[in-house]
Amino acid sequence: MFAPPHRDEFYEIIGRRYREAVAEATRIATAKDIEMRVEFFKPVHFGWTSYKLPVGDTQKTLKSNVAIFMNGFAFLDDSGFDYMQWWFGAKTIWVGEWFVKPVYYYQEKQGMYKGNLDKYSWKGDETFAFKVNSTTTPTPTTVNAWLHAFVVIPKSMAELIITTA
Repeated sequence: MFAPPHRDEFYEIIGRRYREAVAEATRIATAKDIEMRVEFFKPVHFGWTSYKLPVGDTQKTLKSNVAIFMNGFAFLDDSGFDYMQWWFGAKTIWVGEWFVKPVYYYQEKQGMYKGNLDKYSWKGDETFAFKVNSTTTPTPTTVNAWLHAFVVIPKSMAELIITTA
């Protein structure tokens, strides 16, 4: 269910999601009179320090006037990372499951999710959760992978955490 970079659909997905992120930035800018920007998802956005995903459950609540549009994987180079589960709210509404193992075997180790990505967009003040699973024993604290996503933020929040404490 992931498109690798050697397929046109990889770039079609990125282009569509970027346009959706820009539309959300424009909506917020118009409604709130705030200068907005769209940028790639970075560790600082979640208060993290490295481009690795934590194994286990993670829950995040977005601050006001921000949004995140998950698209797939910027890289996935961890043979033990096999799936990722997603929820809306505090694990209250099931969103879906990504079986990610095939991305590890793509030459480029990147892939954009080919399913309904509308379910993988969260906007200001919304909570979402995800679980990263690893088959490596003993279980590591992180996997060597990073999500490809667009983050919509006010220009004044560049390089700042987009989630509440």
